[in-house]
Amino acid sequence: MVRSATIRQALYSGQVDEADRQRRWFEVADEGWRRLSAARPLGRLLLEALQNAFDEAAPLVTVTLSPERVVVEDDGPGGIVDERLVYTIFLSDKPDDPTRRGRMGRGLKELLASMDRARVETVGRTVTFDEAGRTIEDNPRERGTRLVLERGFDDGALSEARALLGLCIPPRGTRLLIDGRAVRRPRSVLALSGCSLETVVVADGVERAALGQTTLSVFAPRKGEAPHLFEMGLPIEPWNVPWHVDVAQRVPLKEGRDSVPDRYKLAVKAALLEAMIHSYLDRSDLRGDWVHDVIAAWPLSSSLLDAYVSRVFPRGSVLGGTSRANDRARQLGAHIIDAAGISHGAYVSLARVLETSDDYVRRRSREFGGEDVEPDEAQRRFADAVRWIARAAAGRVVRVRFFARDPSDAGLLEDAVTDVERREIAFNVRGPLRFEDILEPMTLGVVLHEIAHLETPEHDHRFIDRLQHLAGKTARLLAEGGPELAAKLRAGDPDRGGREPRE
Repeated sequence: MVRSATIRQALYSGQVDEADRQRRWFEVADEGWRRLSAARPLGRLLLEALQNAFDEAAPLVTVTLSPERVVVEDDGPGGIVDERLVYTIFLSDKPDDPTRRGRMGRGLKELLASMDRARVETVGRTVTFDEAGRTIEDNPRERGTRLVLERGFDDGALSEARALLGLCIPPRGTRLLIDGRAVRRPRSVLALSGCSLETVVVADGVERAALGQTTLSVFAPRKGEAPHLFEMGLPIEPWNVPWHVDVAQRVPLKEGRDSVPDRYKLAVKAALLEAMIHSYLDRSDLRGDWVHDVIAAWPLSSSLLDAYVSRVFPRGSVLGGTSRANDRARQLGAHIIDAAGISHGAYVSLARVLETSDDYVRRRSREFGGEDVEPDEAQRRFADAVRWIARAAAGRVVRVRFFARDPSDAGLLEDAVTDVERREIAFNVRGPLRFEDILEPMTLGVVLHEIAHLETPEHDHRFIDRLQHLAGKTARLLAEGGPELAAKLRAGDPDRGGREPRE
């Protein structure tokens, strides 16, 4: 078999002899090529014509669409330098440069093949495709190229084509007109240079993946437009990023050339997040689905994850764990990030920079344990009153302990802790509790709160019901006991003459 480079050279020079033809493996069936090309949307096919005009830096490109005919014309300085580039599939004169649009000489031929009749007028030559076949003749044209494409186009196809072509971002210095209306460039947001992304190079007629340094241009979508990913000004597909993003080099495309692999989109999103997180993205931006995509599936640095967490979540946030640990962490002042609300990938990423509620509770419990304190006279009276309320209102016998602990570095100060298993309530002597007056509203509220935790350590409906029950019984107890009971509670001797509440 003749090597591909040799065949390509021979095709280009027109010197393919009979022996070469016999050694070739394949022939292209015109009808099959036409059906394959015609299956592509009209707008996608017309983008193939625009990319050639954009590459030639044509000052003016016009597209006129009608039900029977589409005309694409540019005034580029050179036109098509060799007529065989119009009809020889996979023949291309573009250098192996990933900043040039197009791939392996397919696009223009697909556009022409999808039509019933077509004419290509370029500098000095006109190539006509019709029922009689292909004919070539001279013309006096001195600049640019004009494509006349004929076939029956329905209104839906024309409307979709206009919308897709209207998304284009013409190169600076190129004016694009669609049915006489100029396509304006969208408002630029920023340009990110030096982004390392996968691109496509063509070596010996074979497309290969390679890494290339490129620029990502970020634009605000024009009114009524959905954000799209672009390749050098040509729209590829809509995506969930809030901006148009134009990649200044060839991008890897899936079959059909109207979408990119998910991994590539993720790489572009990661580049945007890394560049924009500190200066351009606010909290609402960072809560977008596209950011979650990156957090969940891209290997980000710990410093970027820290920046994300500090911008998105309140101070003191921890990842949700067991329900009991979550509840205890809330008591200790943490904000719980609900694990059910994020993907497993995001949870794993955030766990690199955040504690889980279980770890947080273990750490804070050690910090909040404090030193045991021998109670003074007022604290002993307070302990007697707590035991009496627990027995009278809750029917529980409890132990009371005192400890001393200053606020943490984060400013958290725990007033009291209940150990359900030991049936022990511990009070912090350095907190705001009024040990000399258990009936002070905040102090009594803390006491009842901790007694309610003897029923359940969590702040669930069972806890709320229990706390409401205790509050009601204590209120009735105080109402029936009157000032005498109140005085005895403050004195730490409620059993002397005090009455148990009636059921």
